[in-house]
Amino acid sequence: MAAIRIRFVAGGGFVGRSIRWVTNSLFQHVEFGTPEGTWIGAHAGDGIQERPSAYAKYSREFVYDVPCTDAQLADLMIWARKQLGTQYNYRDILGLLIKNRKFTSPNRFICSQFCTDGLLEIFGAPRVLNVLLEYTYLITPETLHLSPLFVGRLVYRKDSLFAADHARWAES
Repeated sequence: MAAIRIRFVAGGGFVGRSIRWVTNSLFQHVEFGTPEGTWIGAHAGDGIQERPSAYAKYSREFVYDVPCTDAQLADLMIWARKQLGTQYNYRDILGLLIKNRKFTSPNRFICSQFCTDGLLEIFGAPRVLNVLLEYTYLITPETLHLSPLFVGRLVYRKDSLFAADHARWAES
């Protein structure tokens, strides 16, 4: 049996902390793993890109393997690679920052929208999230992480941000 690999990540930089703060999230980014060991996701500046396995170091990383058929995995990889080069949805990020989620740009993606659309394409809303395709721009990495699809599917966890987060909360 095959598996769709997906990882949710967070880092310690200003941008990552800002995204997590604005969205009240543990995570700032989400992306698909490929059978070849690369990662496909939406990135500011580059849009949808396929990057090498060690392109970035994250302080928090949760990786899930979601069981699927070989055909479903192949279909997701075909769908994801067709999206390569699609521009990043900066208007959606602006909407997050100013708390006006009506801001979006059609035919562009943020990371969580890209992954949500891909999972909906393969599994449908009943297994992923109760969301229609025209509203997936509203999904953040944290919202997607709450999907029942990931329950019991965690295969790797690194969380060196946990202690730092709790130390800051204890001080406030």
